[in-house]
Amino acid sequence: MFFPFHILVLVLLLAAVIALQVFLSRRKAWWPGLVLPVLEVLYSIFAIASAIAGYYEVYGKGVPVTASLICDTFLAFLQCNIFTLVLLAVYFVCRRGEKRKRQLDKMNIQDL
Repeated sequence: MFFPFHILVLVLLLAAVIALQVFLSRRKAWWPGLVLPVLEVLYSIFAIASAIAGYYEVYGKGVPVTASLICDTFLAFLQCNIFTLVLLAVYFVCRRGEKRKRQLDKMNIQDL
């Protein structure tokens, strides 16, 4: 069923996270802009570990390691990190703009 209110809330939440990422990326120190992407990667590792632990909990035996499992785990990890790539793109775009701004300020100071 289509719920426009839920989609609106989701879009507003995503916009707020991206605005927070822009704010953190424009800080003078380099590390605050990497906090959200690192948290996202940690979340994806936790999600995959939880899925494996859930399999063990349900079936009572270890997960059989096959090529299919490795491929599926890798694809799930990539899928969980799509938003991480978006956050990293925002980080690098903002940092590049700040670097240009600092260089321009240096040139203006030297011209004086």
